[in-house]
Amino acid sequence: MSRFQCLDCEHEHGMAVSCPRCRTPRAQVEVCRSHGARPVHRCGTCRTLTRSQSGL
Repeated sequence: MSRFQCLDCEHEHGMAVSCPRCRTPRAQVEVCRSHGARPVHRCGTCRTLTRSQSGL
C-alpha cells in the first residue's frame, strides 16, 4: 500500500485524495517506500515516478 504526505500539515497517511487529519482536498505527495520520505532524485524509482507523473 502506498503512503502519502499532506502538503499542508505534513501528516503521513494512506489516502491519495485528501488528508484525514486536516481534511484538505489538496493533492497529497507520495512518500518514497525506499527512503520513507518524499521522492528524492537519487532514487531510481523516484526518478521514474517523477517522469511518469510529469508526462516527460
